[in-house]
Amino acid sequence: MTIVPKRLGLKFNLKQKPTLEPEDILPIFQRWIQDHTLEGMLIDVIDYKHVPDGPGVVLIADEADLAYDLTDGEIGLYYIRKRDLPDELDEALRLVFRGALAAALALEAEAPADIVFDFGSAKISFLDRMTYRNTAEIFADARPIMTELLSGIYGQAVSVSRFYDDPRAVFALRCTVTDGGETDAKALSARLAKNRQTA
Repeated sequence: MTIVPKRLGLKFNLKQKPTLEPEDILPIFQRWIQDHTLEGMLIDVIDYKHVPDGPGVVLIADEADLAYDLTDGEIGLYYIRKRDLPDELDEALRLVFRGALAAALALEAEAPADIVFDFGSAKISFLDRMTYRNTAEIFADARPIMTELLSGIYGQAVSVSRFYDDPRAVFALRCTVTDGGETDAKALSARLAKNRQTA
């Protein structure tokens, strides 16, 4: 369960339904390309709003894609790292957390009273069906390892659950900070940056 998948995704959900509609995100992502708001090469924006319960609005980039995602009836920001992942799962998770946090904080800054993320919970998707089949056995193997790794990232205890029971679905986990308090995204981002410098 320590094998790094070919692609690794992380989604932070919004705390409440915003007044902004998905079409309002389009010009924000387009401006991010022009202003080089995020690290890496930002390439294009694709509109999937017409797809029910779908990816919404997707910002295509060289190393990672970013979606204002509407799947599973949950509105959130979905960061998908598609190449150049570290060889160690712990470092791969930290890289994805850093990318997702940076994008989420940038989007919150666009509409601070409306776009508010729940950083104390995250959906982590292992986008490699050959290595990570969505079975109870794989989850049983993954749960203690991911609980330890994610508790290390958050600096506090987390619970880990299987997101989809359907074996046809992608293998995905929900991690949630167990104390129920607010998770400070900037403090978490600083923690990840510090760990990166000392690694």
